Amino acid sequence: MESAQRLQAALQNRGLNSLTEAISELAEKLRYQLKPPFTEVIRLTAEEEGDRFTVQFCAKLHLHYSSLLTHCEGLIFTVQFSGEGYADSPNPPLDELFAMGLVDSFVAYGYGKKWAGQTIPTPDRFATNLEVTSRTINQIPTNDFLKMIEAER
Repeated sequence: MESAQRLQAALQNRGLNSLTEAISELAEKLRYQLKPPFTEVIRLTAEEEGDRFTVQFCAKLHLHYSSLLTHCEGLIFTVQFSGEGYADSPNPPLDELFAMGLVDSFVAYGYGKKWAGQTIPTPDRFATNLEVTSRTINQIPTNDFLKMIEAER
């Protein structure tokens, strides 16, 4: 399956793991490497039920991929996700939240000539937490991003 189709399918089925796998495969095809990701837990509630906890959560995952070929090109993805399930503790590790997560929203940003979109100043949290050095980034509507990926073939 091509990168754009796989990414679109992952967005439609809303599974966080399938979406991050599709993004990873796309990055490999583009010869981009993942910088350290950043996760924000927006809301986490837990209720004790016997020896386990019912957890409900909402979080954002920020992923920064930079080109291996040039320092001035890359992609940033912000994925808001939420879910509920059972955990062994009231504060489960992030990988457990990822496994339970369903995608609520997806935003793609790019920098460099390859990635066209609405130019915005780079948010401070991207510069600080994701090591984005570009002063501006381009917010790319999802449908436009899928078309750009399709054109990469």
